[in-house]
Amino acid sequence: MVQNLKKLTSGIGGGLIMLAMVAISVGGLYWVWVAIQIGSFFMFLVGIFPLFFIVTGPVGAWGLLFGMPNWVFNIFG
Repeated sequence: MVQNLKKLTSGIGGGLIMLAMVAISVGGLYWVWVAIQIGSFFMFLVGIFPLFFIVTGPVGAWGLLFGMPNWVFNIFG
């Protein structure tokens, strides 16, 4: 019984981690797409520079689900 519960929780945890990785990857692509749409070359550069994936991926995923935050347009737009 306990072994089955451990397998279930590890399966759910692994699935959530994979879902987060996919969401962050798609969010990074959405960030770049928004940069192209608003014509911001600097936002595009930030989106393709690997060091900034920590910020651009989650913000892009958030923007895809709920709309891009206003601070993004204030900085880059």
